[in-house]
Amino acid sequence: MDLLIERGAAGTSIEAVAQRAGVAKLTVYRRWRAKDDLLMAALEHARANDMDAAPAGQSIDELISSVAELLSRPRFRALMARVIGASVDYPKLVTAYTERYLRPRLNAVAQIAQQAIDAGHLPSDTDPSVIQDILAGSIGSVLLQHAEDVTAIQIERRLRILLRHIGYRS
Repeated sequence: MDLLIERGAAGTSIEAVAQRAGVAKLTVYRRWRAKDDLLMAALEHARANDMDAAPAGQSIDELISSVAELLSRPRFRALMARVIGASVDYPKLVTAYTERYLRPRLNAVAQIAQQAIDAGHLPSDTDPSVIQDILAGSIGSVLLQHAEDVTAIQIERRLRILLRHIGYRS
């Protein structure tokens, strides 16, 4: 994971991983047949440690707080920058990440938005998929900012203002 964050997918090799781990290349190849497999395993490991389960069952307020906290972590931000950057040269890696991690969370956001609509916190004619798109776009915008320029409090405030502008009332 450290090599992926430091060097990106293109700059991470089986040889470098073996050297960093202090093992022979063959040891790494016994566990992962190819670099793509190794990189996906690293993402899975990061997902398990840093990116908790899909937010289903949370309120929008809880979701905003947890997303803001996650987006304020420098390591997470660096990882996301590397995943996004890998999209050209490693489309399978990005597709796997999207399907295994991102898509379930986006689906959960749409469910949370529907719950907020049903509870009267959003206008009744709100399309949950639009809320999903708005939040995903805003998260992408935050990821493009320099890590030292944003804090969890700032991110949360921005996302809450955005929600108010589209009619959310807690």
